[in-house]
Formats: sequence, structure tokens, C-alpha cells
Amino acid sequence: MDNKIITYSTLWNLVEIDTKNHYLKDITTLFLSAMLDWPTYNQTNIEEFIKELKNYFGTPLTIEKIDSHKLDISTDLSVWRNEAGSSIADLIDISTKFCNQSNFDEIIENILNYYSEEFNKVDFIAELQYLKTEQGGRKTPANSGYRPQVKFDFTEMQTSGQQTFIDKETVYPGDKVDAKIKLLSPDYFTESLIEDMEFEFREGSTVIGTGKIKHIINDKLEKASR
Repeated sequence: MDNKIITYSTLWNLVEIDTKNHYLKDITTLFLSAMLDWPTYNQTNIEEFIKELKNYFGTPLTIEKIDSHKLDISTDLSVWRNEAGSSIADLIDISTKFCNQSNFDEIIENILNYYSEEFNKVDFIAELQYLKTEQGGRKTPANSGYRPQVKFDFTEMQTSGQQTFIDKETVYPGDKVDAKIKLLSPDYFTESLIEDMEFEFREGSTVIGTGKIKHIINDKLEKASR
């Protein structure tokens, strides 16, 4: 099942692992900057942020509406909201010039559609160590897209975890590789994972390798810090 990008953190994580330079990435960075400046709790939720943004500047959201909004320097809320508005105006300007799109809602739709493609491939980045054949590992190499079972120590629950290898198409028994991991049933691990957490990956009951989480992309999975 496809995941929906809901929060600032997940979108920011997806931008961070986007190694390509392109205008949509620049536009998304401006959108995230606006969210970060927005002075309410709802800055963490993309849908709620957009709703508050439109309530403040007006609909449809345009550069003209943002520029014409009067700044009330007597309140910090107004200052930070206008700072966020400035990033949104830059976002619309860049999209108009280089992406031939000036409609704010369609710009956001393009952002979420683009990064949803990557989100459908990754819940977290992990370093994988494949066991050698003589250690009980695979007898044949694995190709990117391979789906063994993932098992963490804190639960008996296992789920399929697709491995999209980074900078490799094939790994051999005994190899180490970084990979994007996409869980078949991520809801079972909501608020349960932390960086550097170790896990096993298996074929049936046979352990064929171990992994360590390097970077969590899907913030629903991340265990809240105390």
C-alpha cells in the first residue's frame, strides 16, 4: 500500500536523500522553509499548514496576495507568517519561470506526486551485511528489489522488506551494501524504530544477513525521544 506524505519531517527526509539538482527540489526546499517559519503547531502537518496559509493570505494563493498583505510589526506571529509568505512567493515565481506552473495548488500536487514516487521505495536507509554462503547465507547473488523478511529484536513480527540497493544492482554473499528499505507492513512498526537499530533479514527461518538503520525517512516509524 502506498504511503501518503503527511508531515514536514517525511518530506524533508525525502528531499535530503534526493541527490539530483532540479527546480522541483528547489521549489520543495522553499516550501519546507515556509513551513519551518510558520509560527504554529500545525507547521508539522502539510495539509494543515496549507489551510492556515490560505486563511492568512487568501485564496487563490498568489504572489500579488502575499505582497499586498500588510505586515504588523507589533506581533512576532505576523512577522514570521510574512517571512513564510516570502518563501511561498519565491516558490511560485520559480515554478512560473522554470516549470510553467503558477497555480499554487498544482505546484504542491507536483511536489507531493514527485516525492511520493521515492516514498513508495523507502521507509529507511540501512547498511546491510550479507552472510557468506558458508555462514548460512544465500548461495546466489541478490538483485536490487529483492524482498526478504525483516526481523527486529523487540518483536516476533516479521514483514517483507524490499531492498533497493544504492549504487549497486547486484550483491553477492558476504557483501556489504547500503539500501533503501520499504516495509510491506510499516504500521506494525509505528513509533518503534531508531537510528543505529539492528535487524536481521531472512528467507523463511534462515538468517541470510543483518542490517543497521542509518536514516529513517518515514517519520511515523521513528520512536519519539523522551
